[in-house]
Amino acid sequence: MTLSELPVNQQARICFLPENFSLSTQLIEQGFALKTTISLAHKAPFNGPLAFHLHGTKMCLPRDIAKQIKVELLS
Repeated sequence: MTLSELPVNQQARICFLPENFSLSTQLIEQGFALKTTISLAHKAPFNGPLAFHLHGTKMCLPRDIAKQIKVELLS
């Protein structure tokens, strides 16, 4: 499952980042690191960005980047 497919308020753990090194580096600097617990807070309409809760804050990502980040659901 990818971040773009994550249901609202469902907790997950990041298990795979994009293969593009510079994009992965930027994501890690923003807190989207492997094994990070994350949940979807909000989906903007009209294919807008997705907002996620992680590390006690809310961060937004474009949908095309969220589709490249794989997660595993937490129960």
